[in-house]
Amino acid sequence: MWDDIFSFQGVINKAMQLVVRNRARGEVLNCLRAYLSWEKSPSLDIGIMVSSLLLAMQLCPKMEFQLSERYGEDLSESTWECILAIDLLCCHLKWSWTHDNIISKELWPVMDQWVKHRKGHETVPPTPDIIVASTLRLIGRLGQIGLKEGFFSAVKNISSIIGRFIQHAKEEDVPWGVQLAAVYALCDLGPGNPLEVVEAIQAWRTVTTNSIPSAVTSGISEVSSLCTVELH
Repeated sequence: MWDDIFSFQGVINKAMQLVVRNRARGEVLNCLRAYLSWEKSPSLDIGIMVSSLLLAMQLCPKMEFQLSERYGEDLSESTWECILAIDLLCCHLKWSWTHDNIISKELWPVMDQWVKHRKGHETVPPTPDIIVASTLRLIGRLGQIGLKEGFFSAVKNISSIIGRFIQHAKEEDVPWGVQLAAVYALCDLGPGNPLEVVEAIQAWRTVTTNSIPSAVTSGISEVSSLCTVELH
């Protein structure tokens, strides 16, 4: 298994190697240095790698929605690899850094630009829907870091914003793939505010005329079970 992790060249494997390189100590570090010839190449700053992965997601010319029987309009495999690699790196950098440097400075501005362009701000350049969907899914993944570290209030604020977004999705003709990404992000953030998240998704579900993917139904059930625990 370890040989696979260190020999493959995908973005997730590179992220794993970088985290291991930053966390390893003592004899383990010495063995890895010898095995992987780390002395020959300087270690990349983790924050720089996160930024490069975000840029790769936003500039990839082949990004498009992939139809999935379970998830509906989903992201491509290569996009998911970038998201999971960013998630891994941000887990190492912890929530405060992730919130301040990635969610606040990189991801929310993407959403803001997309919304402003749709509302007719001619000076704001367009943002592809697939980029917005990817951004929402990444916000959902990164929010789980905050939940694991106990930053429930900050994560609740994020889920509330996304909840308000999907409540107006139908009337504002938000593309279906973006709507689904927002709902899946809410499911990821659900443990921090299950009652409000379930209410937001159910309200969205009652007005949509599209077929609801089975993954949405499963996600609602999982978050709803947390409501039962919370009430008791």
